[in-house]
Parts: sequence; C-alpha cells; structure tokens
Amino acid sequence: MAVVSRVEVRALTVRADRVVCELAVTPPGAQSTPALMRALAPAFPHVGEHACVNDAGDRFADVMERTSLAHVLEHLVVDLQARAAGPGSVFVGTSEWADSARTRACVEVSFVDDLAALRAFKDATAALNEALAKTAR
Repeated sequence: MAVVSRVEVRALTVRADRVVCELAVTPPGAQSTPALMRALAPAFPHVGEHACVNDAGDRFADVMERTSLAHVLEHLVVDLQARAAGPGSVFVGTSEWADSARTRACVEVSFVDDLAALRAFKDATAALNEALAKTAR
C-alpha cells in the first residue's frame, strides 16, 4: 500500500511583514506530481501563472509538477490572498526545507491582512491535502 502524502501545519507565526508557517511533510521530501496539479487546477486555475524564482523558468508552471509540497502550499496561499485582496495585489513567498531529512519545511508569505493570510494558510492546506488524498486513490 502506498504512503499518502500529507502536509501538516505545526505553527503559524505572524510577523510584521509576513506569516511564517512551520510545516511537517509526509513522506519525507514529498513532491508534487502532474496528477496533483490537475486535481488542484479547478480551484486554482491561475496558480501556474505566478511569478516564481526557480531553476527552470520565470513562472511557477515551469516547476509545479515536480516541486516540494511546501512550494505548492506557498503558491496556493499567495493565490488565495491575491483573490481576496483584488486586482493589483502582490504577495511574495518563500519555501525551503528546514531539516536535512526533508520532513519539515518553512513557508513564508507576505500579507496585507493577517487574518486573511491565516485563513489562506488554513484553506490552502486543506485543499492541498484533499488533492493529495484524491490522487492517492
């Protein structure tokens, strides 16, 4: 039986300029897949269009089918906040592994409204875990 990938928020810290999320990732080093991104597409149709600093190109679409789950969560949070804030809003995020075993990650995202950012983390985590479960079936 295959291990179902999952992310779990362990802590959220609101700083003056960003929300910091400590994330547990199962299994270690879990990454996105084309199937995962297809499952997320109906709810997040524009996530691939996000600007993204990566080794393959200028957009999240260049890496979204083979990147860490933390990186996917980062872009889902940015997407939800941008929708809530409206046209012209810009949010910046980062994600990185917090340990060498790749079981913990840190996702940081800027915000305009801290409560909207916390809601975005909650909703993005739920959407990601739902899509992960769906693709594992």
